[in-house]
Formats: sequence, C-alpha cells, structure tokens
Amino acid sequence: MSKWGIKMRRYAVFISCEEYKEFDDIDFCHSDSVLMENTLVDYCDYDRKDIQLLLIYIDAFENDVSYLYKTISEIINKMEKEDTFLFYFAGHGMLYREDEYLILPDTVQNDIEGTALSLKYLNSILKKAKGNTFRILDACHSGKDVRGIRENGFIREIIKSSWATLAACSENECSYSDDKLEQGIFTYYISEEIKKWKLSEKITFEALKILVCRDLQQWEEDKNNGHIQTPTLNGSIIGNADFAIRNEKEYEYALYDKGIVKEQKKEVLEVNTELSIVNNQSMVLWEPNAGILISKSADVVEILRNDVQLKERELKGIYNNYQNESYEFAAEPLWNRTMSLLRKRVLALGEEFVSEMVGIDKIEYVRELPEFEVINLAMELGFINNTGKMRLMHSYETITHYLQRDVEDEMTKNEVESIIRACVQYVLGIDESEIVFEYNDFRNSLKLEKFDRDSTKIEMLKNSPYFYKRTTIRTFVNLISTTEGAEFENVISNFDVVLSAVWDELSSDDKYFVGITYSKYVNKGAKEYIVPIKNALIKVGGFDYVPENLRSLSFVSVAKRVKTVHYAMNNFYNEPSVVKELGRMGSKIPRPAIKEVISATFMILMGNAYGRSFDAVEPAKEILRKLTESDWVYYIEQCLPYDEEVLSKMQVGDERTGRWCEIIEEFEIDKFDFSSTKVKEFIKYSVKGDRRNVKVIAGNYLKKIGSM
Repeated sequence: MSKWGIKMRRYAVFISCEEYKEFDDIDFCHSDSVLMENTLVDYCDYDRKDIQLLLIYIDAFENDVSYLYKTISEIINKMEKEDTFLFYFAGHGMLYREDEYLILPDTVQNDIEGTALSLKYLNSILKKAKGNTFRILDACHSGKDVRGIRENGFIREIIKSSWATLAACSENECSYSDDKLEQGIFTYYISEEIKKWKLSEKITFEALKILVCRDLQQWEEDKNNGHIQTPTLNGSIIGNADFAIRNEKEYEYALYDKGIVKEQKKEVLEVNTELSIVNNQSMVLWEPNAGILISKSADVVEILRNDVQLKERELKGIYNNYQNESYEFAAEPLWNRTMSLLRKRVLALGEEFVSEMVGIDKIEYVRELPEFEVINLAMELGFINNTGKMRLMHSYETITHYLQRDVEDEMTKNEVESIIRACVQYVLGIDESEIVFEYNDFRNSLKLEKFDRDSTKIEMLKNSPYFYKRTTIRTFVNLISTTEGAEFENVISNFDVVLSAVWDELSSDDKYFVGITYSKYVNKGAKEYIVPIKNALIKVGGFDYVPENLRSLSFVSVAKRVKTVHYAMNNFYNEPSVVKELGRMGSKIPRPAIKEVISATFMILMGNAYGRSFDAVEPAKEILRKLTESDWVYYIEQCLPYDEEVLSKMQVGDERTGRWCEIIEEFEIDKFDFSSTKVKEFIKYSVKGDRRNVKVIAGNYLKKIGSM
C-alpha cells in the first residue's frame, strides 16, 4: 500500500514453450509456468487478473514476437511506482550474435532475430517501468531430461547484464527436470520455498536463491546422478526489493523429500505424486476429491477390490462378463450404479439448490438429473476433481455409444478397463462415511459467519478459478430462500459483499441468473427476498441484467433438453425432433437465453467422437440464422469463454473442431465487429480452418475457468 493509500499491483507475464519446429522438444515447461502462476496467486499477493499466462504451442498466434513485446509494453506503461513486474520464461535459450534470445516454438534457425524473443529488446521495454522489474529464466537447458541448449554464452551474457534476474543454472551447467514430479527442478523448488516462506514476510531474489541452491544440492546428492545445477542471481535493484509478499495461507506439507513421496507405499508412489501436486496448487475454499489411490499398473481384479459400494455377487457378475469379453454387459451395471450413487450425493444438498445450480426450476428434471449434469455438478461441488470429471465424461460418451441400438461395433478391452477404473477410483471406491465434503463447510460459513470486504475468504474467492465464483453465487441464491433469522441476516449481508467483489468477473450468463432470480421474486411478491437482492444489484449497477419477463426460462428449459438428448443413448436418432422444438420457440431469442440456446445448437452441429446427427444439422443451422450480429458478438465475446461444453468439444482437435470452423466460415462471423483482439485472432483461425490454434485457444479458455 502506498502512502496515498493506493494498493500496489503485482504484474507478471509467464511464457512457456515445450514443442518446437526446429529445436528439440522439452518436458514439463508448461507445468512449470502453471505452477509458478498458482504459487504466486495462492500463496502470495498476486492477483490472477494481473497475470498473463502464455502456454505457447507450434503455429499459435503468440509466436509473433511483436505480439509478445506489445503485451509486455502495455503492462509496463500502466505501472505505477509502487507496482512490480515479473517476467518468467521456461524453454530454450541461446546466444546469437552477442544477444541472448528466448526460443519460441515457431523460431526458425535462419531468422533468430525475427522469430525469437530478444532479451536485449525486452530489457529496453522493462527500462521504461516506473516500478521494479524482475526476471526468472528457466532457459539454460538441453536434452530430454535436461532442458534447452548447451550454450555457455547464453548464461554468461545474462550474468553480465544489469537486470535483477534469477537464472536456473550457472555457466557450463544445465537445468534439469524430474519425471516423478513432472516439473523442472528449479521452478519446483522456487515454488516450494515460496510456500514455506514465513507468513506475511517479503520475498526477495537474494534470499530465495540461497534456499533454492540448498534444495538443488540436496536433490543432486539424493539422486546421485552427477547433475550439477547452481542457480545464478545477477543485477541490482535499489534496496532489498521484494518481488512478492507471502500471504496468510498455511502450507501443510511438502511433496518431494529426498527423491520420494513422504511415507507412501511403493506401489502407489506415482499416483500419489500426481494427486499431491494437484492439491498443492488448488484453492482452499473447498478441495475437490481426487479419488482413491490406485496403482497405474493395477489390473481389473485389483481395481474391483477397491470397490466398497457393490455387493459381492454384483462384482462377480461384472468380472465374469469382463472375463467372457462381454464388455458392454460388464460396463453397463457398473456405470448405472456409479451414476445413481453420484446423483444421490449431489441431490443430498437439496433439490432446490440443485435446481439453482443447473438453472432449471422443473423438479422432475432435477430428480432425474441427466448424467452430464451430475458429473458437471459433482466437479463444481468437490465430489470429484477435474481429472475425475474428464474420465467420467469420457466413460459416459463411450457407454452411450455402444449401448445404442444401431451400433454393430463392440466395446474393446481397453475401453471397459478405463470405465471400470474411473467408476471405482472416483465414486465406488469411496466410503460414504469417510467423505470429507469441504464444500459443505464453506456453504455453512456463508450463513454462520459475517464477511467484510477485506476478509481472507473474499480474497480467496476473487483469485479462484471461475467455477468457484459461479457456485458461490448460486449457493447464495439458494440460501436466501432457505434460511431465516440470524442466518438469513448473515446470508444477505455476505451476498452483498461477495456480489460486489466478483460482479465484474462474472459471465453475462451468471449476471442474468441473478437478475432472473430477482424477477422471479418480484413476480411472486416475495418482499423479504426482493429488497436484499435489489440493494445488491443497485450497488453493482446490475439492473441491465433484470429481464422484463421470464420468457427466457422457456428457451433455457428446451435448450437443456437438447443437451440431455445429445448426451443420451440413440442421440443421433432423437436429436432432430428436439432441435426442431427449440427452433419453434420463437424468431427472436431473449438475451438471457442466448448462451444456453447457442451452446446447445453448437453441440448438435459439432457432434461427438462418433459423428453427428445428419437430420439435426439443418434445423440447428436454422436456429443460428435467427441470430443478429449483436447476438453472435455477445455469445462469442461474453459467453463462449465460459461455455465449457462447447470449448471441450473444440479442444479435442478432431472433426468436432473442424465442424466449429466450418460453421464460423459459413456464417461469415469474421465480418462482425469484435472489440477483443484475441477474439478476432480466434475467429481468424476458425475461418482458416486452423484446428491446431483453435484447439490451443479453447484449451486456454478452459484453463482460465478451472476446467483443465
């Protein structure tokens, strides 16, 4: 905080490159970049909105060096004296004509100056900053388990420069990675030392280097592999300037100790390593359940032994069908029990609450909640983590395909084994009495505690992945109508504080959710609920999102039905009729329903891994023809970045991505006036049919909302 009471800002740009056109590929650079971002946001005073995370791939638009220079310049130009800027790079580095360069995936060896990032030019940009700037370079690498290029001059020149730079190694050394951790060792230990830093204390490069050097020396001794890696600190800053301040979050454990995971059995070493890393990086509002530990090499017998939900005769029946190669008959009963149990866990929170979460007020829909909704909600509420959701959704798509009446192919052994593993690891292997459901504790805190605008929970929420914000707002809406007395007073007070804190970051779809909720209560004349929601909306200027009528709910309801049919068995046969029903709803789609209607339509047009319904294509396109330019711009700029279902299809990179590109080209979406430069780039790649870049951008959107 400055003497004028202005809060300082910590800006950062993280760049990582793993795959290269003309240089050797490197392992785990993207993991390092994500780890650094999460560490500084979760454990320090960085705000995610002030960080640019650029995971660059071959042919991605971020390979344009002018784009990168411009991105950094824009941040430097808006810095105040109290602010700081951190530049982090993980990838190849080299010396070329007495200048150091950071190599990008598209860098070509006969044009290094035009296609690689010049540190000399970067320094000229950083020189303009009003505040302090810092660099962390994990770019002195070579080989598969050793990163980048053995170029002694690269480190020698960095050491000679006058910028505050923490480099991964000394001259004549290389930077190493660890396959067990799936991280670069240098970045991993930076993260560990930051997490173990004394709470509320400033973090400086000088002190950090000493600790990381000690860690690397211990790692070298434990590995006994002859690798020597000594981080280098150079440059000077006036005073002992800090690049971060440790926040109040406790760090409960360190993952890596002398080359092994602490106190873990040998057979589950690798699985536990993966899960622990996820937990270290996740937010603490509520932790997702990472499932039980199952060895990667476990066979079906070993996996089924972990099942604590099915009876012995059921397990025998499943295994016998597996042994007899009747894989569909082994998978179907197991899957049905899995979904029944997971649905039960979700609905235990209350039908009204689940109704708020899915945005449908039809109780019949909630009680028979479609499996895709069950899996999505289970992840958002913490019953499973992102990996569990990905594996269960893949299992769902596989099962529904093979159980369709017109499919002649048979399920393979690998497919049924994946289904059995996912069901047992994330649902059937978990004893009800042992579930630690952290979301419930958080939900209770909303009605039992009173937050102020500077409370720790508010800061955590602001820095959390998007789905935490969405779930919190919908939880509040449910609590407003289900609490009374002192609890009700706490809820409406906390709702006011939280809505003000996250309103600017909410998607239009979720803003409309709050506005529609207000309209419902106005129509019912429920004054006790109208007043607090009205006051909260006034404070954030949210009445633009209050619809004049509730016609949009009818559109949303039918759009949800389209999605349900799309995910269900015999979807290719059943989709045409329900898409036509959606098309008959009206010639103009209400703005609050735009997201769900277009999302459902794109899901039909993009199809699934097995194709799409030919007879549903034209009715779906008829719906898109009703859209105005304003509707298209609104969906793509404000809704698509949060549309997990469409983005997930787009991110696969197969025919589904290609169909997205075809639609964007057919409807000439590139002629529309988009305000966002990144959206324009995205649309340009789509029109060109550039699946690789479309896939990368979709993946980046999914990471930002916490779905990857």
